[in-house]
Amino acid sequence: MYHQLVLLTLVILITQCGNKLSTQDQKIETIKQPQKVFIGTYTQDEGWVNGKGDGIYAGELAKDGLAINDVQLAAELINPSFLTISPDQKNLYAVSEIGSGEPGSGLVVAYSISEDATLTEVGRYPTNAYSPCYVSVDATGKFVFVANYQGGVGMVYRRLEDGNLEFVQELSHEGSGPHPNQGSSHPHMTKISSDNNFLFIPDLGSDKIWSYRINHDDGTVSKTAQVFAQSDPGAGPRHMDFHPTKNLVYVMNELNSTVSVMEYNPTTGALTQIQTISTLPDSFTDWNSTADIHVHPNGKYVYASNRGHNSIAVFSVDEETGKLTALQRISSEGEIPRNIALHPSGDQLYVANQNSDNIAIFEIDSETGTLTFSGNSSEVPTPVNITFY
Repeated sequence: MYHQLVLLTLVILITQCGNKLSTQDQKIETIKQPQKVFIGTYTQDEGWVNGKGDGIYAGELAKDGLAINDVQLAAELINPSFLTISPDQKNLYAVSEIGSGEPGSGLVVAYSISEDATLTEVGRYPTNAYSPCYVSVDATGKFVFVANYQGGVGMVYRRLEDGNLEFVQELSHEGSGPHPNQGSSHPHMTKISSDNNFLFIPDLGSDKIWSYRINHDDGTVSKTAQVFAQSDPGAGPRHMDFHPTKNLVYVMNELNSTVSVMEYNPTTGALTQIQTISTLPDSFTDWNSTADIHVHPNGKYVYASNRGHNSIAVFSVDEETGKLTALQRISSEGEIPRNIALHPSGDQLYVANQNSDNIAIFEIDSETGTLTFSGNSSEVPTPVNITFY
C-alpha cells in the first residue's frame, strides 16, 4: 500500500509539472514577436521639411531583425508623422500633421488592421488645433491622447469597440520661453506613465512638462498637485521615456540638446529633476536639434537622436541613482534622424533618417549597450516614425 501511495504521488507531481511546463510554453507562444513595421512619413513641402512620402508605409521585418523588406504604401494620408497601435493590435492610429495654413484642423485617423496587416480606414477626427505630432493609447486600450504642436492643445478620446474615437476632453496650455522657437505653447508628446495612472505632456514652447491624473472610468484627466514640472529655460522638452523598473523618467530637450533625468513619484505624479547631460560632444558647435529618446528594455542604457550632428547618443544608466554617463555617439547613417525604435528583443535599434530617405538598422551589444551599424538600410521617403506590429 505504501509503495502504491508513493507511486501515485509521483504520478501526480509529474502531471502537475507537465501542466506547468505546458502552461509556460503556451505563455511563451503568446508573446508576439513583431513581423512587420508601419512607417509614418511627411508628404508635403512644409518649408522646414520637403515631404516626399505618400502616407503610411508597411514593410516585412526579417526574422533576425536586421532588415525591412518589401516596403509598400499601406494607406494614403497627409503627413502621418506619428503612429501608434492599440494594445489588442486591432487598430492603428495616425496623426495627420496638417498645419495652420490648411483649412479645418489637424486630424487623428483610425485604421483597422486585418490579419495580413492591411489597413482599412475607420474614421477621421479633428484635433481642434494644428500640427498634431503625437498619438498614444493607454495600456487598457480604452483611451487615446493627441498632442498638437500648434495651438497648445492636447486631446482626449474614448476608443470604441470598432476602433472609432469619441471626443472626451480638450486640454489647453499656455506659456513661452527665451528661445526663438518658444513664442507660445508647443505640446510635443502625450506620454502615459508606466503604471498607466498619469498623462504627461512635454511642452517645447513653455519649458514645462504638464502632468495629469487619468480617471480610468471615463478617460477624463485632471491636473496633478504639481501641475507641471519645470525644465531649464530654453531647454524645450520634447519626448520622454520611463525606466522599466525604477521610478525614473528621461526627458529629451530639443532646443539645448540635453537629456534631463527626473525622479517620478507614482503616488502624486510629481517629477523632480536630478541631472542634465548633453547629447553632443564638447567640440561640436554647429546647429543641432534633438528628437527622440528611449530606454533599453533592460534599463541599463538610454538612446537619443541628434539632428544636425546626425548621430545617436548612447548613455549608460547608473544602477543605484539612475543618472547617465555618455558611452557613445555614432553616426545615424543618414540626415536628420527623427524617431528611433528599439526592437522588443533589445537587440536592434532602428533610426528614421528624415532628410536622407532611409531607415538605418543598428545592432546593440548586450554587454555594453553600444551600437554597431548593421550595414542594412531601407529606402523610405521622408521617414519620421517606426512602429512595430
